[in-house]
Amino acid sequence: MAGTIAGPERRESDRLAEGAHRGNPATAAGSAGRAGDRLAGGSPGRPQVARGTLLAWLGGAAALSVAVALAAPVAPPAVLGTALFVGLVAAGRWLLGVQLSGHGRVGPVTGLRRELDVTRQQYQRLFSAVPEFICVLDREHNIVEANDAYRQTFGADTRSLCYQVCKRRATKCPNCVVDRTFEDGVPQTEEEILITRWGRRINALVHTQPIFDQDLNVNEVMEVFTDVTEVKRLQRQLALTGRAVAGTAHRIKNILMGLEGGIFIVNEGLETDDREAVASGWEMVERNVHRVAAIVRDLLFCAKERSPEFEPDVLPQDIVREVRDLYADRMAGDDVDIHAELPLPHHRGSFDREAIHNLLCNLVANAIDACRFDPSEHKDGHRVVLRCWHNGDGHTIFQVEDDGEGIPEELTRKVFNEFFSSKGTEGTGIGLLVVQKIAEEHGGTVTFDSRPGEGTVFTVAIPTARPFRTAGGGDGLVAKGPLSGDPTAV
Repeated sequence: MAGTIAGPERRESDRLAEGAHRGNPATAAGSAGRAGDRLAGGSPGRPQVARGTLLAWLGGAAALSVAVALAAPVAPPAVLGTALFVGLVAAGRWLLGVQLSGHGRVGPVTGLRRELDVTRQQYQRLFSAVPEFICVLDREHNIVEANDAYRQTFGADTRSLCYQVCKRRATKCPNCVVDRTFEDGVPQTEEEILITRWGRRINALVHTQPIFDQDLNVNEVMEVFTDVTEVKRLQRQLALTGRAVAGTAHRIKNILMGLEGGIFIVNEGLETDDREAVASGWEMVERNVHRVAAIVRDLLFCAKERSPEFEPDVLPQDIVREVRDLYADRMAGDDVDIHAELPLPHHRGSFDREAIHNLLCNLVANAIDACRFDPSEHKDGHRVVLRCWHNGDGHTIFQVEDDGEGIPEELTRKVFNEFFSSKGTEGTGIGLLVVQKIAEEHGGTVTFDSRPGEGTVFTVAIPTARPFRTAGGGDGLVAKGPLSGDPTAV
């Protein structure tokens, strides 16, 4: 058995035999202890073991060998002690799972443990790397485990309640899919709204999977959430586009009837040489052609993916004046006054001039329609006011106010969620969609305040300074200081 020890350990075994030949079992045991001491410490590149456990085993083996050798009546004590010690060392080597030969191999128990650790680490890495949101819950809805995506998005900690973490609720969700899975042990699928740690709402498709114990009882449930926010947005956009097309077709049909009426009047005037009839009919034709053109432009604007064409050094008050003058001329014969309030100091910024012009035109057109369709009889006239100023917080504020019929309270939720129009068959609702799209392209927001019977105020906040590419290839910011000398009101 001593022949299985190689290298320095083999030389130490030779000294053990020499000590035994001299008839001194204590010397043999001491040499064996020193050899075991070196083996316990190991050498570079050799697997380390629990030093205390190995020393205790070797010490016990040496003591037992000496005791048995001295008590044996037949065999020479040194030979018997050495043989017994070598046998105990071999047995200890197998039991501890340590290969003392120095070849770097491990025993069966240690090898299995290492394989188990490697497998566990691989599964943990895979679990953490899954891009879906995954959590494991107990029956009290405590989070037992969660992957990195779930923890980072919702700020989850172990033992947190799931509905507090991803729903921001104080109580458990009604008809909870987790409870249903615990009850019947069947996977469930459902759409839910999640709320991130930053307050953003996520449309998610949730799948549950029961986790069984050894007795086939459901002791935990895994939830896997798939973010379908973009899919839902596209579905909504397609649905709203279909509704818009249907509404636009109906609106164009009404405009075509106006065109036919104008053409009829023009033809009658030409036959009777009635210039007034020709002028009246031609005005009807022009008005309805402008309406069709506006609808087509808005549809194309909404359908086309575009990036704002920012221009540096733009004076936004100039755009407001242009829109005011455009509609003031059109409304000269109606009882709607178009007014602009441009408080000093004026300022410059980086904007897509054409897009801002389009945004304001849509808001003013809606404001004029709100005044024209106002059923109130106690108002002597109507007024639409355009405003523009810098709020001191890096944003340019555009505002359009009217004193028309206002938006009914029950319809305010639909203003930005659907193709909203309060004009019945006279409107398509595309205008507000255009306004919202332009504001978002500029990194801004659109809000409104409306009182039924009193009027509505739409407010657009857009960052004044925008990054742009300089001639030298670097990035810069366009935002010049306030100007003076312009009139406060126009």
